[in-house]
Amino acid sequence: MRTREKRWGLLAFVTMALVIVALLSFSSSAWATPAQEHAQQQSVPPIKTADMTVVCPGEQFVFEITFRAGPLDWYGVVLTDDLDPALRIDSISTSQGTASYAGQLVTVYVGTVPAGTTVTVRITCTVRDTAPAGFRIDNTASVVVERPSLVFDPSAYIVVCGEFVPEPGSLLLLGSGLAGLAGYAATRWFNRRRA
Repeated sequence: MRTREKRWGLLAFVTMALVIVALLSFSSSAWATPAQEHAQQQSVPPIKTADMTVVCPGEQFVFEITFRAGPLDWYGVVLTDDLDPALRIDSISTSQGTASYAGQLVTVYVGTVPAGTTVTVRITCTVRDTAPAGFRIDNTASVVVERPSLVFDPSAYIVVCGEFVPEPGSLLLLGSGLAGLAGYAATRWFNRRRA
């Protein structure tokens, strides 16, 4: 009789443990209602991309910043982007709001973004001839939403191409390594002739 009770107790314990593990394995989105899932899908935080990652001096490329408001309207949206002096701003276009720039600072007053509306800002730039080869230009924009209070900092980068010019330290290291190899070979050759 006791054995039977122990088996039922063990079976109940294992069943309860499996139920708890199954409940914990579900993410919160598994319990969301269809309306909540739809609202979650509407919001896309700002993403910044560059259409080229390696750009040579004199070449033109585009930084693109895209975001979508949701599940509520966004009010007082302002985008700012301070570009590196190695870049020249050629043009700015936006799907909503007004864009302007002074020096290297780009400002886009987007205003109100209705829920589910996608906003795209394109900044066309040219790499200046004075940009050093191999220079990585990291660029971070700032998107500030007044209501609800949100701040985003999407970033992207490019690398300036060109001829690689070795540093003097690298040349010294290479030269000393070759001299050491030549000295070792000469010593082995001299010892072989003596033997």
